[in-house]
Amino acid sequence: MAKPVTHLDEAFPLERTRARMLRVDHSGERGAVAVYSGQLLFSKLLDDKTVGFLQTARAHEIEHRAAFREAMNERGVSPCATGWLWIAGGFALGVLSVFGGRRGIMACTAAIERAVHGHLGDQIAYLEPRDPQLAAVLRRINVEEVEHMQMGEAGYNPDCRSASLFTGFISSITHALIFLSTFGDSSRLGRAMQS
Repeated sequence: MAKPVTHLDEAFPLERTRARMLRVDHSGERGAVAVYSGQLLFSKLLDDKTVGFLQTARAHEIEHRAAFREAMNERGVSPCATGWLWIAGGFALGVLSVFGGRRGIMACTAAIERAVHGHLGDQIAYLEPRDPQLAAVLRRINVEEVEHMQMGEAGYNPDCRSASLFTGFISSITHALIFLSTFGDSSRLGRAMQS
């Protein structure tokens, strides 16, 4: 027996929506690897604890990127055409964050991961009844993204005016890239999932 088509399914057809999700998630992981790579370029200037965190987080993002690429291959989805923008922007953000020292790096991490966490939450809610296998992949990845976010949040003072401006700037860029890469579906889906 076929599942009934809901208003959400009409507005967000599974094939198109899932393809856009996978493209933006894969590109986001490519950007995240670039952020941590840019930061690690300056590892000689950083303390061992920060370098250890960056190496672990980068390894997680490489695994996430591979998981999304595998899910794309299984579903016949090609990479996002704006992937290069994610990589270049991520690398630039990573390098820029180093100028703030450990606190700048952690603020950058917190801002990016906070945006990613909300984005993945919407995707998981949408995919759970439509592609539970992919939803499970996203849930597993989200656990590590939340760990990164919590580490980032613990490593800087959010009440600091410059940190607040910096994290706001990074969050805006992250949300804008997600919006552009999904042709606005990310924002519309987020609103639809909450209504």
